[in-house]
Amino acid sequence: MTTLDDPSLYTIGWIAALPIERAAATALLDDRHSPPKGFEQHQTDTNSYTWGRIGAHNIVIASLPAGIYGTTSAATTASSLLSSLPQVKIGLLVGIGGAVARPDRDRDIRLGDVVISQPQATEGGVVQYDVGKAKLHDVWERKGSLNMPPQVLLSALGNLQAEHEISPSKIPDILQAMGTANPRMMTAKNSFAHQGSDNDRLFMSTYDHEGGSTCAACDAAKEIQRRKRDTTDPEMHYGIIASGNRLIKDAITRDRLASSIGDDCICFEMEAAGLMNHYPCLVIRGICDYADSHKNDRWQRYASATAAAYAKELLAYVPAKQLQATQRAVDVLETIGDDVKNIQSVTTDVKDDVQGVHALLLDIDQKATLRRLEPGVAVGASFNSNREPTCLPGTRSDLLKEISSWAANPDTGSIFWLMGATGTGKSTIARTVARSWEKHLGASFFFQRGETDRGNLSKFFSTIAAELTEREPAIAKYIKAAAADRQREPVEGNRRSFFREKFNKLVLKPLEMVAPALRTNKPVVIVVDGLNECEPEDDVKIILNLFSHAAAMESLQLKMFLTSNPRMRIRLGIRHDENVNHELNHHRMPTDGNDIRFYLSHEMAEIRQKHNASTTEDRKLPQDWPGPDEIESLVKLAAPLFVSAATMCRFIAEGRAGTPDERLRWILSWRGCGSQLTAAYMPVLLRAMPDEKQQERRQRFRSMIGPLVILAGPPLSRPSLARLLDVSQDEMDDELDLMRPVLDIPTSATAPVRLLHPSFGDYLLDHKQCADVSFLIDGRQAHKTVALNCLRVMDCLRRDICGTKAIRANRSTIGQRRIDSCIPPQVQYACVYWVYHVQNAGYDAAICDKAHSFLQSHRLHWMEALALLGKGCEVVRHMTALQSVFADRGHDELCELLNRSVSFAAAVADVLDSSPLQIYTARSGA
Repeated sequence: MTTLDDPSLYTIGWIAALPIERAAATALLDDRHSPPKGFEQHQTDTNSYTWGRIGAHNIVIASLPAGIYGTTSAATTASSLLSSLPQVKIGLLVGIGGAVARPDRDRDIRLGDVVISQPQATEGGVVQYDVGKAKLHDVWERKGSLNMPPQVLLSALGNLQAEHEISPSKIPDILQAMGTANPRMMTAKNSFAHQGSDNDRLFMSTYDHEGGSTCAACDAAKEIQRRKRDTTDPEMHYGIIASGNRLIKDAITRDRLASSIGDDCICFEMEAAGLMNHYPCLVIRGICDYADSHKNDRWQRYASATAAAYAKELLAYVPAKQLQATQRAVDVLETIGDDVKNIQSVTTDVKDDVQGVHALLLDIDQKATLRRLEPGVAVGASFNSNREPTCLPGTRSDLLKEISSWAANPDTGSIFWLMGATGTGKSTIARTVARSWEKHLGASFFFQRGETDRGNLSKFFSTIAAELTEREPAIAKYIKAAAADRQREPVEGNRRSFFREKFNKLVLKPLEMVAPALRTNKPVVIVVDGLNECEPEDDVKIILNLFSHAAAMESLQLKMFLTSNPRMRIRLGIRHDENVNHELNHHRMPTDGNDIRFYLSHEMAEIRQKHNASTTEDRKLPQDWPGPDEIESLVKLAAPLFVSAATMCRFIAEGRAGTPDERLRWILSWRGCGSQLTAAYMPVLLRAMPDEKQQERRQRFRSMIGPLVILAGPPLSRPSLARLLDVSQDEMDDELDLMRPVLDIPTSATAPVRLLHPSFGDYLLDHKQCADVSFLIDGRQAHKTVALNCLRVMDCLRRDICGTKAIRANRSTIGQRRIDSCIPPQVQYACVYWVYHVQNAGYDAAICDKAHSFLQSHRLHWMEALALLGKGCEVVRHMTALQSVFADRGHDELCELLNRSVSFAAAVADVLDSSPLQIYTARSGA
């Protein structure tokens, strides 16, 4: 056996993780050596070495300790090798791995093929992934991209690839020579030979192994059919190798990780990430399985041999003189360390510039945090989202003064809970508080029953966090870090702990981190309006419990202003809490109606002034119009509901028929005819449609206004409403114009139409309140109408709806403007909310048939659209909701389709978020 005179003659370090990998490498040595003269193993080095030669290069082979694998063990082996053999120039990591086979994307990787780490764009050839620490549901996270292989190996790689374009690989010849020299390696028991194409089976990602040591019991129908190769010779594949401490043996996990890396990801293994930043090397893997539940040991020896054979072929393209001129591996690592020191030195020299850049980085952090939270932010929930009024100067003075005193005084309780009946102006007061304390406002959230984003807790805490980020730049990086750790939707019985964790992570802990830097001697105010609009009621208890806990934290000067109706506290069974400083029930207020009287006098003066400025002298109203008696009568009709007073004033100012005085007399004629809401709304309805015999006219009202009052999401514009409801623009405008006293109808065609107060919708939907049944809206029928129209407008969905023609395109690369252009507002609404309307319509055969037809034709198109709208994470929830509606109704085919769709949506969840178009290549399970 040859013995070299000096350890420094060994320039290539070959690392093999498994004994069979080391066996293959040893068998391919052209000459096996004894340890070199003068070799002294470092005292910390526990490696065992095999010495030898391949071609012109002297090789030293080391393997990981038996039974101990992973990135840490690999890093220890490599660092120990360099400590004993510092003259080693380059490294090879050669062994087995699990393939990411994508035959439909020209990645037809087979068992026994060889994959090689090759840099792609900004990636060095190996990407590290590991299980995130203390994360729910075993979520994976990316740890980083690792260093590139040495240049001398990349040059050899390019030369070999070029040679393979001209002539076939020498791997078959190398393997044949290995078998001839080592016949024991080809025996049936320990065969390093090809295992037969019949034993190479790739199954659908959604199909798990049936059990046993082979796939004999697995369903052949679930096998992916691939073209038959002309030869069993291995093929080579170049791309990104993913490395981590977790063995991948689940196809869904494999596909999620691979999709997050990109199309260039071709293999999973467990050692490379431990080497690439500590040991300059190339990673070569023979494919022994497909990183799924069907993996077994059958192909491991042959895969070890093909990888080793490729490494041997590659070394023939590494010139010995060029290798001698290459930096030692330890010197490369020291250079990296020096670069870091240089960066630190330069940073010290530009300290002043860094301070200027800091503000820019904070702004970048803000934007990045908002983008990350965006799918979970409720649109329109902030106090200044819409054109909503604040308190008229001179009204609510005592109450606002009391609230201001509470907010400014650190010795008062941390929670101010304002209570009042519907329509008494609580939201107006909340907006006034938010605006007057805007410099100290942390966040605000205005609940709105019926709007899916604002009617529950699903986006409450993320919206609060987003507003904190906008108002407190320093907090952005802490919220961004928390937002990266995504939580799954809560299951029943787990909501309290789920939302407690979300509140602590997104709100409390970030606030604690920046508390010393926040405004001194001033509180952070959070305004939450309409607790009674939040459903289910148990969620309100969650808010109150969490806020009470936060109030007790001395490190935070946190003040929370809440509003609800007075029944909320009784229904929840909540007793006195020392942190609740003040309760105010508007029904207990003084009954003289001073604030409403002041408001009515002010509004009537405005109406008189505008009317007189636009009419002839003989039609002008008297300067004392309407007079104190009429004002008092209006107060009695409206009090204590500000919404009633406001509706009356809008009707008198904007009515289509008669003069303001005639409309005033019409309203006053309703004295003693029912509730305050009846006195406010019935004059509007009956004046718009006076003839009770016009049943067709009122039916049209129900068919257009009915859907409007039950819409779930952000309001739509007039053109979008018309397209959604399949009526002409003129018909829609005519109907909306009649309802101007109760609707906010902007002049802009793109601005949304909204109810001026939710009590109008409540009134029309409640048969106990609505004084005329011909105006009563059947909620289920309205939801059915909207659901069917949503299904109709979504028929325009198609593959690659934004026309990117890029498989990896996502929201950020496409841009919101293009998305909005390709997916109109009514289609966006339909995509997000059609399932909500189906649920609220209850079971209906017509909806069932239309939904079935839509899902058969467009379910992948719908999933793509939801992802582009930032709602991809909601697909599984939507599918599950549909299952609950149609289950046990005799629609077996639809239910089976939904079952498959739920499984498929769960499997491609990460792909959907990162690259929506990739779901079409994974559709075999859809």
